[in-house]
Amino acid sequence: MKNKAGWAVFIAAFFAAYAAVFPGDFHYDDYHSIRDNAALTRASNLPRFFGNPAYFSVNPAAAMYRPLLLASYALDYQVFGWRAWGWHLTNLLLHLANALLLWALIERTFGRRRPAWVAALLFAFQPIAGENVNYLNCRSSILVTTFMLAGLLCVRRLMVQGDFRRRIFWIALCCLFFISGLLSKDSAAVFPGMALLYLWIFHRGSGGEKFSRALAMVMPLAFILVGYLYLRNEFFASIFTGASIPRQRLVNLYTELKSYFWYAGLFAWPVRLSIEHGGSVEPGLLRPRVLLSLAGLLSIFALVIYSALRPRSKVSAAGFFAGFYVLALLPTASIIPLNVLVSERALYPALPGLAALAALLIDGVIARRRVPALAMLGVILVFYGVMLFSRGRDWQDELKVWVGALEMAPDNGRVLSELGRRYYIVGKPEKALRYVEKSSELLPEQPAILFNLGSIYLDLGRLEDAEKYFRKVLDKGQDTEALVKLALVHEKQGKAGLAIMELENAVEIAPDSGLARSRLGELYYTAGRKQDAEEQFRFALEIDPGLETANWRVGMSLFEQGDYAAAASHFEKAYQAAPKNAVYAACAAMSLLRLDQSDQGESWAKRSVEADPEYGAGWYYLGLAQVRQGKKEQARQSLQKASKYASPDDQQLSKAIVDLLSGLGN
Repeated sequence: MKNKAGWAVFIAAFFAAYAAVFPGDFHYDDYHSIRDNAALTRASNLPRFFGNPAYFSVNPAAAMYRPLLLASYALDYQVFGWRAWGWHLTNLLLHLANALLLWALIERTFGRRRPAWVAALLFAFQPIAGENVNYLNCRSSILVTTFMLAGLLCVRRLMVQGDFRRRIFWIALCCLFFISGLLSKDSAAVFPGMALLYLWIFHRGSGGEKFSRALAMVMPLAFILVGYLYLRNEFFASIFTGASIPRQRLVNLYTELKSYFWYAGLFAWPVRLSIEHGGSVEPGLLRPRVLLSLAGLLSIFALVIYSALRPRSKVSAAGFFAGFYVLALLPTASIIPLNVLVSERALYPALPGLAALAALLIDGVIARRRVPALAMLGVILVFYGVMLFSRGRDWQDELKVWVGALEMAPDNGRVLSELGRRYYIVGKPEKALRYVEKSSELLPEQPAILFNLGSIYLDLGRLEDAEKYFRKVLDKGQDTEALVKLALVHEKQGKAGLAIMELENAVEIAPDSGLARSRLGELYYTAGRKQDAEEQFRFALEIDPGLETANWRVGMSLFEQGDYAAAASHFEKAYQAAPKNAVYAACAAMSLLRLDQSDQGESWAKRSVEADPEYGAGWYYLGLAQVRQGKKEQARQSLQKASKYASPDDQQLSKAIVDLLSGLGN
């Protein structure tokens, strides 16, 4: 692959393998951190992301300091809106960039293209990486990998650079990439260790020169890390503390010792992939699998130390990439307990290390048995491509994703809860209830599960049960969404005054909650407080311009004021939020016809009757638009359907239909 044709084949094969990612959708944690996060819709919030971790999610308990990640989300929204395919394209391009960075790192390290290509291909087409592309919330792992690989390339340039000023430049650029990594995900904190290990093993100068360059590089990186951790703790400690941990720290350490080899096995044989995997907790050190894993890790550490002491040895390159792998996994496989024991998405930052190790092995085999080795590599890559495409198709249906996860982890409470939530979303509340109740038995008192139970009971009309579970969520801390749902329960119980008080409280707690303001506006409107209602709707739309009900209500107000163009714009936005709502499309048609835009009015009226073929007002506006354009026969047919489906109680519409038909001579 030395020419442009080789690059073209690589790029074409890459996009073909990932073609099933599109159009894609938002999944799982994508909703609280992206889709429902109205802060991402305003470019003016970009500076605020760097000063407040609360912008990371609409769920206060999920706050994280990842401002650069949020900035990338906000830029995606400015370009693509909520069209998920564009967001997935960004993830895919970042993954491609990482493959190219890995190629460049290995090519510049060894001065040979073959191992660089093998590593880049194994990384680019690794089926495990598919989850990070399909699952938008995994972009943090992709970004941190980008900045770590770019930082190592800067270390490489520092090693070969003789000019003092240019060395300063590469150190400064390396520091910039390190800061960017930290602002994308905390796990970038391991980068100074990677950089030091890379320089120490691959620098071929004298000992004094190696030491001076290592010191010049590590000191600013260490200063940045200490400063970042201090500032993070100083300003944001109150936001991040207080969360319960899923297991004791030593128990977590014993359990996670196994993960280093579980991940390596998954890389070697990437089948039965899943968004969640089952795993057993290891309560003590003296367990067979824990002891075997500890022995394996000690062997890796011995290899890394030997490589650092003997950097010119044959195994030194393997020592570095083994060290890269362990360091990259350290934030998610250590003494710090996480909700998930192992996950494919957690492996992504360590994938370059595994891909490079595999490439070194395969390159050695190719040198001895070229044709069979290349044939086997081709078979592996084809297998990877088929797996990626198949996995991308699975991700198009989130219900299928969680059904598959249940097969892998049948006793995982998170899986049961999310599967139940998906059944609830697709309109199967009874089935949803069975799974969520079982998850509640496994993970009692988990706020997300309690919230799901409350939502299902609300949908089933079991209002007392719904109220009980929403109150349990609120007992565990402020939760705007639970408060909004509780207000809905009270509204259905006829307690409108109490519901208004709860929504006013929700707005006070979370003034940037477009959902809370929109619901409060609805209750104000029902209570006859139209001015207050419109104020809340307009506030809500400033926060989230795509809110369905707020756009419709503001559109109706503007229509009554005679501002038909603005009204049409709001009705169109309401329809975009709910494409199956015939009323919104008909209102858009109504406004456009007032502006004498009959062709556009006809288009929106057609959308109305496509959404609901028995909606009389939609057929009326379609007929009216066709009359104005001289399409008499089509108008007659539309108005006859309008007459058939018009509500007998809507005498004004019935009279308008009769008048139009009379004008047509019918």
